[in-house]
Amino acid sequence: MLEPLDDLPGMKATDPSDLLSQLTSFPRQIEWSKEVTFPELPGVDNVVICGVGGSAIAGDVIIDLLSPSIPVPVIVSRNVVLPGFAGKGTLAVVVSYSGNTAESLEQYSDALRRGCRVAVVTSGGKLEEFAIADSIPLIKVPAGNQPRASLGYLLSALALVFQRAGLGQLHDELLRAVPDLRSYIASIAPDVPYGMNQAKRLAKAMAGGVVVVYAPRQVRSVALRWQNQLNENAKAVAFSGEVPEMDHNQLVGWLEGGKGCPCRPLLLMPSDMGPTVRRMSEVTLQMLNERGLDPVLVTLPGESLLENVLHGVALGDMASYYLAIIRGVDPAPVASITEFKGRIAP
Repeated sequence: MLEPLDDLPGMKATDPSDLLSQLTSFPRQIEWSKEVTFPELPGVDNVVICGVGGSAIAGDVIIDLLSPSIPVPVIVSRNVVLPGFAGKGTLAVVVSYSGNTAESLEQYSDALRRGCRVAVVTSGGKLEEFAIADSIPLIKVPAGNQPRASLGYLLSALALVFQRAGLGQLHDELLRAVPDLRSYIASIAPDVPYGMNQAKRLAKAMAGGVVVVYAPRQVRSVALRWQNQLNENAKAVAFSGEVPEMDHNQLVGWLEGGKGCPCRPLLLMPSDMGPTVRRMSEVTLQMLNERGLDPVLVTLPGESLLENVLHGVALGDMASYYLAIIRGVDPAPVASITEFKGRIAP
C-alpha cells in the first residue's frame, strides 16, 4: 500500500493553489536580494523591527542570527506603537508583506512622530505608498505569495538593511548559505520517500495531538516558526516555548498534569550548545520520557548557527505541509485570519 505522504498526485490535489512551490522557493527568495540596492544608514543606536505574523518572524530570525555579535539592542515590536525608548537614535524597520497590515501601518506613523530613522520592507499596499510619499528608504519584495511563505524575501531584505546600517555582514552570509540550503530542501522534498525523508517522518510523529515546540534561546525563532506554520499550514493547535525557561514552570504542568493530555513535547537541539543548557535539555528529555510523555527530539540539521536556523526553518515548513496532507486540509488558505481582519475593518 502506498504511503500517503508518497502519493504525489494526492498531495497535489490537497494543495490546489500550490503552496508547496512557495515554501520550497526559500533559497531562491534569498538569492533574489543579490541585486537589491539600499542606502547606508550609519550611526544607529538601536533597532526596532515592526511587524506581526509572517512578516515579524523574519525579525526574530535576524535577532537569533545576529545576537552573538551585534553591538546595539534589537527587538521585534508586535504592537501598534513603538516602545518608549524609541527616538532619534532608533532605526525602525517596518515590515509588512502585504503593505496593508494595520499594526505595521500604525507603527510606521508612530516611528515618524517620534523622529526615528525609518526603513520599509513590503511588497506594496499602503505602506509602499506612504514610504514613497515620505521619501523613506524602501525595499520592495515580489508580491503574490502567502506572507508566511515569503520568509526568504523578508529575511534577506532585512539582513541587507542591517548590513547597510553597519550591523554585521548577515546578508552576505545568507547568500553564501543558499547552495547548502537548496540541497537540504531537496532531501525533504515530496519525491523523497517517507523512509528517507526527515520532514515526512516528523509530520507523522506530530499527527494526532497538540505539539508544543521547545528550543534553547539561541534558536527560539525556529520554535516559533514551527508553531506558526503548524497553526497556519496544518490548521493544528500548536504552541512553543524555551529551554531552560520551561524547566522553571511548564515542566511542572507536563510532569504532574500531562498524563492523559493529548499533547506532545518536541525539543529542537542546535549543534552548538553551552554545557549548562545542553545538560538542562538532556535532563528535561529524560524526565519527560520517564513520565511516558513520549517527547520528540529533533537535532537541527547543519553544523553552524546559520545552518541550524535556515535548515531548521525549512524542516518545520515542510513538516507542517506534510501534516496538512495527513490531516486532509488545504495548507494555503487561512480563513480564520481573513474573517478576523474583516471583522476589525472600519
